[in-house]
Amino acid sequence: MDISSETRVADVATEYPGTIRVFQRYGIDFCCGGKRALSEACDEAKVDLGQVKQDLDLAAAGPRDEGPAWHSWSMAQVITGIVDRYHRPLDEELPRLAGMMEKVLRVHGERHPELPEVSAIFSTIRTELRPHMRKEEEMLFPYLVRIEAAALAGAALREAHVGSLAGSVAAMEAEHEEVGRGLAALRQRTDGYRPPADACNTFRGLYHGFEELERETHEHVYVENNILFPRAAKVEAGLLERARVRG
Repeated sequence: MDISSETRVADVATEYPGTIRVFQRYGIDFCCGGKRALSEACDEAKVDLGQVKQDLDLAAAGPRDEGPAWHSWSMAQVITGIVDRYHRPLDEELPRLAGMMEKVLRVHGERHPELPEVSAIFSTIRTELRPHMRKEEEMLFPYLVRIEAAALAGAALREAHVGSLAGSVAAMEAEHEEVGRGLAALRQRTDGYRPPADACNTFRGLYHGFEELERETHEHVYVENNILFPRAAKVEAGLLERARVRG
């Protein structure tokens, strides 16, 4: 793939996983906003297109085996990877950050009037993420495992996902976008996660944790939106067509 100003961000990240670090460095959304052209994404992030493209070309020319091999895994393996790499750590990280946020707000809130808003933004993100992950694990992911097993067995799909897979995926992607907007607001209100000069270690650790939360969530959403969900749609379509032909 030749990376041009009109190449979609998500396509670059999918073809060359090593470029994800470049997008993260420049603050370019490669998951929810990944359907945009590179030029549009650079304009929004207020970064130089030529420099970004140069860095992307260098990353694309490097080793391509960075991180998990999501594309070569089965859907069941991808789902296990998502749960182990992103969901379970979030179950521990969100309460940890909430405790730090409470302490920082209590100790530094009077001197830093932005902190109540920072706390409110993070609370919204946390409130959105927890039920979102449960819905995926309890309803969507088991269905994806079942249809993959049916496809491998050469069976027809006996029953489609409740409502529709497309509808469920659209709902999950909408929730991803909502979390993405929350993270963008968190970054803006914390001045790019830069703690003030008088910040204590807990304050600094909190902002570092927020930055890691953004990075991990962008990767998490990218895997679901651009790898798992498109593959699931193709598998289900094939099974439904097989059932129609046999029908």
